[in-house]
Amino acid sequence: MVNLNKTIFALLLAATGLCGCSQNEDLDASNEGEATQGVTGVVFRLQTNTSDASLMTRSQTTEDTDDHTQGTPAEYQVNNARVYLYDNPTKLFVKSVLLTNLKQVGTDASGKIIWESDRISVPQGTYDIFVVANSDKGISQEKEEDFLASIDSTTYARGLITDITNGIVMTNRAADNVGVVLTNTKTSNENVISITLERVLARLDIAKGSESFPLTDENNNRYATVTLDRHYIVNLAKYYYSYRHTAKLTTLEAPTTWTLSENFGKVSDVNGYVIDPYFFKKTISAVNFTNQDKYYQNYFGDQTNPNAIQWTNFKAAAATPDYNTAYCPENCMFQPAQKNGYSTGVLFDAKFVPNNNVYHLNGSTLDVITNTSDYPEILYYYNYKFYDSPEALSTAIGVSSVTAGNLDLYQAKRFQKSDDGGYHCYYVYWIRHLDNFDNTKMGVMEFAIVRNNLYRMVITNVSGLGDPEIPSKPDPDKPDEGETYLKVILNVKPWIVRDLTNIVL
Repeated sequence: MVNLNKTIFALLLAATGLCGCSQNEDLDASNEGEATQGVTGVVFRLQTNTSDASLMTRSQTTEDTDDHTQGTPAEYQVNNARVYLYDNPTKLFVKSVLLTNLKQVGTDASGKIIWESDRISVPQGTYDIFVVANSDKGISQEKEEDFLASIDSTTYARGLITDITNGIVMTNRAADNVGVVLTNTKTSNENVISITLERVLARLDIAKGSESFPLTDENNNRYATVTLDRHYIVNLAKYYYSYRHTAKLTTLEAPTTWTLSENFGKVSDVNGYVIDPYFFKKTISAVNFTNQDKYYQNYFGDQTNPNAIQWTNFKAAAATPDYNTAYCPENCMFQPAQKNGYSTGVLFDAKFVPNNNVYHLNGSTLDVITNTSDYPEILYYYNYKFYDSPEALSTAIGVSSVTAGNLDLYQAKRFQKSDDGGYHCYYVYWIRHLDNFDNTKMGVMEFAIVRNNLYRMVITNVSGLGDPEIPSKPDPDKPDEGETYLKVILNVKPWIVRDLTNIVL
């Protein structure tokens, strides 16, 4: 980006009647002084949605559904907005103004929800215009490049957000309102500046399609029934770039320069990435990553004790899915770094009941335990059947060497009854952003969370027993790509909501 020294810029300001203005001074939000030479009136028209998916982050849809949801007023409301004006030729700060008297004037036919400011007096000039809505913070940077690099580490520092009653922070795409000329026109529509805003958060919707799922063997005989009780979202980023960053990458190296046209607009269709503040620290080898700087909330590697997790209970299954909804900042990785140590995922806690196939060793005979109240504290699972001891399992396999410590040799599992009297297993689903539909090859931006996108998942089937416990030492280097026992309908789309209560323009 172009930069001149402050002395030269001060002379430029003086020539246009702008000198003497301090960086922290807001523009006058009234019409007084418009007669002064070099000042004009501006109305800011803020649009909190767009119907043009090409203007949103590229995403993928795995089912045919409506691209809109009614949403809630908090998802599209604009309580206030701060406008930043940077001089286009010099890329240096000029002024900012806090807009507080915004009026929602309606929704147009394409779904754009429109908010307008009062007429504001501003200096004439050619500006790069940036907006932050629903934020109490101001960004104080003299240079435009430093302004665009600003990181918010406090607004959503908990990573997972459930309360958005005060509105969601929104910003415009930084490349969208560049080189805007503000002149002292005399028309009725003088200097009406349209700004499209996008939320800095993504929305996650999670539901189950059934109260329980039968597990069947290769002959379609049921051997257990699984009920998904609750879920927990892991690896949640806790801070974000105020303005969305993008880059075209073939290596895990940051661009030497960041430009508005290349790094603050659309994502390239080839090797295009959305960049979060931690992106270049997510190395291809994640084996030594321990979240030591606490970038992630609910770091997957720390979740070893189910009783210490703040689970979210599923809502009841229904013909129309009843979703649990939460919001979070974006979390993106370089293609080879899309691994369990970095990606955002959902951990599921499930309870299962064996289906008349728990065996007890009676001498040399294996007998079925018919009374469920007699089920043991520990179950040993192998080949669609359950056993109450390693000895019973050894007899079933036809060997004498099965112990509680070598079950992996026989691809067997050990389940211990929990405090609630049931047997539990655990599943993890890593959230995809752009599915390449090839489980043998990792795609660019395949696993990610990107701002202003809606990730809606419904668990529709379970094909096997999950892990007996949350891994005590999860492998951060394990790729996200791979088979899973969960069948999930995942719909990823631009997060566009409709305000059905307002007028249509």
